[in-house]
Amino acid sequence: MSARKPEGKQEGKQDGAGHHASAEGSEAPAPGLLFVDAIDGDKARLMWGVESFDVPLGLLPAGTREGAWLHLTLSPAAAPPDEGGALREKLSRGDDGGDIKL
Repeated sequence: MSARKPEGKQEGKQDGAGHHASAEGSEAPAPGLLFVDAIDGDKARLMWGVESFDVPLGLLPAGTREGAWLHLTLSPAAAPPDEGGALREKLSRGDDGGDIKL
């Protein structure tokens, strides 16, 4: 992957509120805007301001390419149902924690 930054962006520093500011003091991109810095195989490097991180390419919309901007929206969700919980409980009732005997 290349180490390219979004054009016009300079190294910045974090303010006390955890927001990034560029060298000129302007704010980083909106929290929901991510820049696709590089794609290498099944990984994509995304940038938010000066922070970069890798994610599986499969998490991004089909057709996403290097140099694209993405809008990210996150919202809370309830935990998924524990469909295997009852089976694990049933199997563990007879388990003494010792070695498996074949």
